[in-house]
Amino acid sequence: MSNEKPQSDLISALRDVTDEKGEMDYPTFVTTTLYAPGIGYYSTARTRVGHSPKTDFYTAQSLGPIFGQLVVAACESLLGDADPNSYTFLEIAAEPDRSVLQGVEHDFGATQTIRLFDSLDIPPKAIVFANEWLDAQPFRRFRFDQDQGWLERGVEVTENGLREIDLRQSGDIPTYLKEISQSTPHDYLLDLPTGAKESLVNLCSKEWNGLFLTFDYGLSLEDFTRRRPEGVARGYRGHRLSSDILASPGEQDITCHVCWDMLEAVLMDHGFVEVQVERQESFLLGHASSACKAIVTGKAGEFDPDRQTLMELLHPGNMGAKFQALRGIRAE
Repeated sequence: MSNEKPQSDLISALRDVTDEKGEMDYPTFVTTTLYAPGIGYYSTARTRVGHSPKTDFYTAQSLGPIFGQLVVAACESLLGDADPNSYTFLEIAAEPDRSVLQGVEHDFGATQTIRLFDSLDIPPKAIVFANEWLDAQPFRRFRFDQDQGWLERGVEVTENGLREIDLRQSGDIPTYLKEISQSTPHDYLLDLPTGAKESLVNLCSKEWNGLFLTFDYGLSLEDFTRRRPEGVARGYRGHRLSSDILASPGEQDITCHVCWDMLEAVLMDHGFVEVQVERQESFLLGHASSACKAIVTGKAGEFDPDRQTLMELLHPGNMGAKFQALRGIRAE
């Protein structure tokens, strides 16, 4: 249980979405905590992203226009002989007043940004881009009990705050994970990013063609089921990572690694080809090499902050290995 007293408005909203026992599953908890209008973490006016001590985390986009320049170069490379001017570049889940293309030259025919609570309207011919969108979607949490099997975990609202509990025995987990080791250790926690999958299904089910590209941090199905016994959902606040995801509801970000196997399958099931996941460094060096070279050789002999930014995006010790890029193309 968290030792901090939950924010009063949000704890009231959480009580409103519990069942008759005062309990809720994790998708309900995460959706309310992050997105409840006016009080959720992402729906309140605050500066969340940046290097300032007053922010909670930083992303590739918060490093300046270099990331946008590389994204543009990579998209043009992936389009091959297709004319970028015939596509609308659409960005999903950009922070307020920000865009990956801000201050970046490009040849796209149009641009569009979808922010929180905007409807997901996709132009017929589009480049759909997202950075750290899917990790902020709801997830389901399960605990393996050697006697009872997989139990779904949830959250109970008490007079003293929030408490994690077992909700019920889960009979439907094989519909998400068909190959789970029979020797799973007792109390193994599995955070299954079902919201990420559902969000991508919703996007791909719409009638549009073009390129899908997203950057995020994720794992393989085997990693989820065999190598992360403490689960992968975490809280972020003040640039500090916490496993106490019940702490300070509405005041901290809650994230969950995406499962690349699940997302690749969604793209392929919806007619996307050339579907691939690569480490961020490999993807950018492979598909935006000319832009990388221009940054490195731009000001010979002088200190250039753009080079430092590039190294942060590419170096395995920074973002290069932590993040991956998923892409796929759906032709007309």
